[in-house]
Amino acid sequence: MTNPCVNNSSSSSDTLHNIEIIGYRYVILTICIFGTVCNILNLCVLLNRRLKESPYTYLTALALADMLTLISISPFTITRGDYIHHENIFYKLQKFEIIYMPMANYFGHVSIMITLALTIERYLFTTYPLKVQSFCKSRYARIVIVIILIICAIIDIPRFTNDYVTPRMNSTNLFDSNNCSTYPFIIKKSTNKNHIGQCYCILVRTRSSFNRFQDMYYYCVFVLYQILPFIILLYLNLKLIQRVQRSNRFTLSELISKQQQNSLSGTPTNHFIQRKRIRDEHRLTKTLVSIVLVFLVCNTFTIISYPNLVTKLTQKKYPSYPKVGFRIQKLITNIMLMLNYSINFFFYCAFNQKFLNTLKLTFRCCIQKQDHYHRILFSSSINSSAKNLQKLNDRNYSFDSFKEETSKKLIKQKQQNYSNNTIVYDKGLKSNKTITKSIILNDKQKKNEHLRLRGNSNCQTGL
Repeated sequence: MTNPCVNNSSSSSDTLHNIEIIGYRYVILTICIFGTVCNILNLCVLLNRRLKESPYTYLTALALADMLTLISISPFTITRGDYIHHENIFYKLQKFEIIYMPMANYFGHVSIMITLALTIERYLFTTYPLKVQSFCKSRYARIVIVIILIICAIIDIPRFTNDYVTPRMNSTNLFDSNNCSTYPFIIKKSTNKNHIGQCYCILVRTRSSFNRFQDMYYYCVFVLYQILPFIILLYLNLKLIQRVQRSNRFTLSELISKQQQNSLSGTPTNHFIQRKRIRDEHRLTKTLVSIVLVFLVCNTFTIISYPNLVTKLTQKKYPSYPKVGFRIQKLITNIMLMLNYSINFFFYCAFNQKFLNTLKLTFRCCIQKQDHYHRILFSSSINSSAKNLQKLNDRNYSFDSFKEETSKKLIKQKQQNYSNNTIVYDKGLKSNKTITKSIILNDKQKKNEHLRLRGNSNCQTGL
């Protein structure tokens, strides 16, 4: 089904758009995620104290710059992947693109310059080892990296300020897709219901104050970040490859011995340390050569895909190429660039035994720490279970003792009540006996009194 928002839409243009969707939505996004993980692994290894030489300082900064480039360019895959047909969300993401795309370009330029600085250092070190040995230290490498960050930031400032976005919307009959910077679509969701069903796209414009400097600025950036690094890296890499090929017969130790003919021979231990250091230096050089080769291949696509250059080369013979074939060319270039930022980890593992050993050691330490942590958790859980069981036993014991004490109290209370009742009963018996005695005594007294009275009366009668 053809897009009604595209002028002269056909099945071929829709097929082209579907290829772009697959490329940006799936391929580039997958590479960005994969490359971010690989660069995180690089940082975990390169930040180890075992890798404290100056080349590893450059490689650490390179891994960080590559990772930030991939993270910054990830939102681009959402806007170009045709995920969103919501007017307001698409506009906000596209407006945000004028921030994250310059950030991606900035970190990409930093990555290029760090690669260039590392290559120059390796070339000087392998060519003049004694003269530049004092400068090939981590402290100087950090200074160079800071200078690169500052210079690239100054050069890239216009990228953050010279562009702005304008939304374009109209009905399908009146919409002109030639004035679009993004692929137009029919609005399916919007905060304004009247806009639903209309064609929509974003046009990126350059501020008028920057228009007259635009071409000159981009050509200078193109030469500074693409042409010059490409030429310098190509030349130095060829020299480094020659040195790697001659490493078995003309090693770094021979270079040092030629420049230091009057020096005394070292002990066997020093010779062993020197041989080990030379092997490490050659491995570093091989690693750098592989990184630069991939950079040169990917950078070739970037150079031939420069928009102004492509337009000038094709506008006469192939006027439709910038709007058709160049879209696929840009997609391939972006894929190659993302691969360039993502696959250094494999070169480190393949050519640098010291990096690989440190990687194994790092994972071993992580596994040991994890096992130790699990052991601590397990022991703490056992201890807590034992404590809980002890508390439960204490509670049961206290409950049993409480029951025992309560039963004792009840028995004692019953015994006391029984004794009290017995005493009361005895007292009752005694009181009853006393009453009986008093009654008997009273009866006797009355009887005696009666007898006495009769005796008196009898006496009176006798007289």
